[in-house]
Amino acid sequence: MNETVRVLLVDDEEQFRFMTRMSLEPLGYEVIEAPGGEQALQILRQDTPDLVLLDLGMPGIDGHEVCSRIKSDFKMRFIPVIILTSSDDLTDKLRSFEGDADDYLTKYADIRELEARMRMVLRRNKQNLDRNPLTQLPGNNVIREKLKRKLSEPADFAVAYTDLDNFKAFNDKYGFALGDEVIVFTANILEQIVRNNGIGTEFVGHIGGDDFVLVAETDIMLTVVKQVVADFDSGIPAFYNEEDRSRGCIESADRQGMIRRFPLVSISVAVLNIQPGRFENIGEIVEIITGLKKYAKSKEGSCYVYDKREY
Repeated sequence: MNETVRVLLVDDEEQFRFMTRMSLEPLGYEVIEAPGGEQALQILRQDTPDLVLLDLGMPGIDGHEVCSRIKSDFKMRFIPVIILTSSDDLTDKLRSFEGDADDYLTKYADIRELEARMRMVLRRNKQNLDRNPLTQLPGNNVIREKLKRKLSEPADFAVAYTDLDNFKAFNDKYGFALGDEVIVFTANILEQIVRNNGIGTEFVGHIGGDDFVLVAETDIMLTVVKQVVADFDSGIPAFYNEEDRSRGCIESADRQGMIRRFPLVSISVAVLNIQPGRFENIGEIVEIITGLKKYAKSKEGSCYVYDKREY
């Protein structure tokens, strides 16, 4: 592991805690021990481990109750919990998952299986934490990791960067709640079109606000962005009232407070082809595609640019 993972091990059996700690520490884990539920909650109130390994059958506050308290606490609820128990009873398993446990494992499982489950839960938790709360699409960390992996592969691919135009004016007049609906509408378009045209390796990420990233095979990206522009323009008028829709614009104050007319929200898409060896790092991609997006936004209405060629 590149960085130490801190694990809170909660179990009333001292021998089990000792054996588990001796097995995990050589693998790079830092293990904090708690002999019971109350002690575990005291530690959690003062510290935030990366993962909790939690025994069910403890005297006093049992594992079910500890897990429930962790997942119902605003500050602790993002800590992943793996239930460990000597019981193989289905009822225990169901109660664990009903209490929002992240995984369930018999107590004396092989250490290799335990570590594999720990890695899986930590990886899944990291991905879930880095999701946009509005669209549930992967966020910046996952986007960066995706681009790093693609850059290391010996194959062409394409990146598209999308942004909405005249969106601030829309929010100013119609409010942020309806603005959020426009963002979700955009995310749904991107996901649906990629799913309909892709081969299963494509990726849609949400940078934040009204900015999105698509990663796809080079030979399908052009088809995808054409459809994105068409579907966006077809659906966006439904978010306006009849007067603004008929007029094709809204009246709103600009950043200087002057009343201006703003066209309906449109979408600008910048597309960059990536050949093996063309770029050494993500920063180079970001620099070029940001310039492409700026060029696309200088055009009226929805459009896409493909390596500075306008369509």
